[in-house]
Amino acid sequence: MRYSFLLALLIAIPSLQAEERPNVLFVISDDQSWLHASAYGCEFVQTPAFDRVASEGILFNNAFAASPGCSPCRAALLTGRHIWQIENAGTHASSFPAKYPTFPEVLAENGYHVGYTGKGWGPGNYKDDGRTENPAGPAYVGETLESPYKGISNKNYSANFKNFLGQKQPDQPFCFWYGAHEPHRSFEKGSGLKAGKDLEKVEVPPFLPDHPEIRSDLADYAVEIEWFDHHLGEILNELEAADELENTLIIVTSDNGMAFPRAKANCYEYGIHMPLAIRWGGINSESHLSDALVAFVDLTATIYDVVGIPHPSTEYPLSGHSLLPLLKGDEDDSTDRAFVFSGRERHSSSRYQTLAYPQRAMRTAQYLYIRNFRPERWPAGAPQKLNNDGTLGPEHGGYHDIDACPSLSFLIEHRDDPEVEEYFHYAVDMRPEIEIFDIVSDPGCLTNLTGEPEFAGTEEQLAKQFNQYLIETGDPRVLDGGDIFETYRRYSSLRSFPVPEHVAQHREEMEQDGWIPLFNGRDLEGWTASPPADSFTVVNGMIRAHATQDQSHLFYTGDVEAADFNDFELLVEGLTTPGSNGGVYFHTKFQEEGFPNAGHEVQMNASHKNTTRTGSLFAVQNLDEPPVGDDVFFTLHIQVQGDTVQIQVDDEIVVEYTEPEEYQHPRYTERRIDHGTFALQAHDPESIVYFREIWVRPLD
Repeated sequence: MRYSFLLALLIAIPSLQAEERPNVLFVISDDQSWLHASAYGCEFVQTPAFDRVASEGILFNNAFAASPGCSPCRAALLTGRHIWQIENAGTHASSFPAKYPTFPEVLAENGYHVGYTGKGWGPGNYKDDGRTENPAGPAYVGETLESPYKGISNKNYSANFKNFLGQKQPDQPFCFWYGAHEPHRSFEKGSGLKAGKDLEKVEVPPFLPDHPEIRSDLADYAVEIEWFDHHLGEILNELEAADELENTLIIVTSDNGMAFPRAKANCYEYGIHMPLAIRWGGINSESHLSDALVAFVDLTATIYDVVGIPHPSTEYPLSGHSLLPLLKGDEDDSTDRAFVFSGRERHSSSRYQTLAYPQRAMRTAQYLYIRNFRPERWPAGAPQKLNNDGTLGPEHGGYHDIDACPSLSFLIEHRDDPEVEEYFHYAVDMRPEIEIFDIVSDPGCLTNLTGEPEFAGTEEQLAKQFNQYLIETGDPRVLDGGDIFETYRRYSSLRSFPVPEHVAQHREEMEQDGWIPLFNGRDLEGWTASPPADSFTVVNGMIRAHATQDQSHLFYTGDVEAADFNDFELLVEGLTTPGSNGGVYFHTKFQEEGFPNAGHEVQMNASHKNTTRTGSLFAVQNLDEPPVGDDVFFTLHIQVQGDTVQIQVDDEIVVEYTEPEEYQHPRYTERRIDHGTFALQAHDPESIVYFREIWVRPLD
């Protein structure tokens, strides 16, 4: 077994005896691309502390973030699993299921003194899924100082670390997460010039125009990196003073690329390629430089292996490969490092109904292969958003997947300038489904090789590797389309956007065919819930049915047909999550509690312990096998005419039933084909079901 071998290896290292278990210092900046540290030869950023870690340890040239956005990347780091393997935590500003253990939690359970300062996991809501503290550990944030520039946090990171060290027990190992808020936007404009930066030394990336405004913005960014590095230096000094430096595994990196157009929130090189230096007294390598491809999930595996703790979960195993052999000097270890992966789902609120721009990226030594799963969406956000009063905002005012900054403003303001135009389009235009770049010759990712005849063989090979790995690791985007990602709630602020043209056209076609919408996609207007009413919420343009106690039902009480339907067709787009039960009632009426006595129920259930499956006319014609699985949206088409019910799931008719004239349900006395309204079911606290579009067409 892999862990048995590693444990045997670790026992053989003197510094890993029980009383001297290695400490872990995990250091992560916020929005820093890999080039921007002086150890990599950057002239306009000076990072002596990072350089020290690299020179006394190993500098990695090819480390890649799990995601080009902060909270999903940090969640992948903490769990050691790809963003598509950790549900809500794999998207930005969502929640963090407690069933996925994090390395600080596990180390705390094994006797480590654990804490963090600055930015741990976030943004998001870790409490909503059952956690009581940040997944990075208890916070140490009490010490503050005067910030040198606006935009720089007043948290005294190094003083907080000193307090943390002072609270640990003698001989107790520690795990500390130093998460700087820098160089996250916003920057004080002109701070680089104030700090004496020479704009001539600033290197402008290939996807941005070389202009003093851009250079100055990059200089401001450099100042914030240097603030992060300054505190890293003080923390290293504290470690030395405490005689803990040599017994501490120090990992220094960033969570995603710089907050500039076409970098952060993009799976291009400047969005996912990260700085990485690792120092540890146990390193026995003569080389202080590594070209090995490193994924962030590898860092998690490395931490567990260095401290000698097997991964705690067999149900949710680590996805990475430990770097311990590399740290011990074996650059040619047998681990397959032919490629690494990154990906993103939703970043900011930048599209209609908070839709994502889903991407997956595979990086080899030479190529970057990207699949944009929804190329019909705007990668930087819809060009226009709605104002608070519902009116249409200014043109080019909706690109919120790019952080607001002088560089973005410059591109928008000069978009018609022949010398700037192409850079504006690099940042905001729609993109093809597949993009492939030769990183050796094109690190700016500007020339897409997809479809080039002479490149066909390589493209086919890359596509095969890409799809095979995502299938093996269970990515919903390649397995079933990834609808489940669109259901995850965003806890940060939400924006409103105009209805996309294809959605408006679909609605117009439906209405021309006589269909009437019963759900507006914004709120529960026209619907009334039985207690507990908070069992139904609107999330990302969908009704989320999740009973907070027992069951609850949401009854249509709006104006269409006075909420009293006889013959009709009903179209509902729904999604069930694993282990969930739900349903749609027809010919029912409002009831304060319990399952409705009136009307029939059409089941939505692919895997609940109740084995009456999706499409069943409950307790009348039951299906033993679900026609669709969980986590995918399907269309439930219910037609009632006279005494006959037809139920169709997607394109398959699953029930045709004519009710006998003397039909009587043994328990629910009014459960019959008659007349009444519709109701959606929240079945129990363990079930979560989503309803998207709801249309009715009355039949004469």
